[in-house]
Amino acid sequence: MQQPSIHLNEIEERAAHQAIETAVIEYFQVRDCIVNLDTHSVCVLFDPIAHRKWIARFNGHAEPNGSKDIPLSIPLEQLPPKIKQLARPILERLMAEQEALASYLKWKPLERKIVPGTITEMSQTHLKISLKGGTGILNHRDGIKKEHYTLGATHLFHIKRVRMEGENVRIHLSRRSKTLPEYVLTSKFPKYKFRCYRRLPGVKSWIRTTAPRYRWGLFLSKEIRQSLAGEYLQFYP
Repeated sequence: MQQPSIHLNEIEERAAHQAIETAVIEYFQVRDCIVNLDTHSVCVLFDPIAHRKWIARFNGHAEPNGSKDIPLSIPLEQLPPKIKQLARPILERLMAEQEALASYLKWKPLERKIVPGTITEMSQTHLKISLKGGTGILNHRDGIKKEHYTLGATHLFHIKRVRMEGENVRIHLSRRSKTLPEYVLTSKFPKYKFRCYRRLPGVKSWIRTTAPRYRWGLFLSKEIRQSLAGEYLQFYP
């Protein structure tokens, strides 16, 4: 399924509309308003009785018109300063939520894919991994015990799952997936197919390949084995 594309300007506009609308309704205690960023104004529905002073301020008179709400268009720069103070934290929260959603829509389709990443932080429970346009988490149980991880080191990671947690997107990574040896070998030798049907991470992988036997020795290079924590690769036709 094709994911909808979200651009930052769309995120900002959507968040600004909602932040101004929420702040205006809260401040004036009105039922509704319409924000127009093209004209830099907001149309507020004032009650002719309860909001006489605001009608007089923005319209020059306070004549009630039955029981109908009176719509008044107010330039944004003429809104009371308090509304801007109310809108600012709302805008920041909405921006965070919308950016998290955009990030989620970007990374969710990449679940079970392999991506490169660089270790930026280390703790007793997990590593933080800098990805291109995001940050991933490698819990120690998803790493390889015999593999020594250092700050600044770059590895290939399997995107295990992507989750929305509040306003944050959690990209959980793994070094233990069977797709890792498949990816490494296919990247180096795209002419052949590889399928890892069993793996003991850091120890041994059992792989079926379409490559002829006389080519198998090429697949055991030091570079390939190091990218897989030094594990031995056993090939089958």
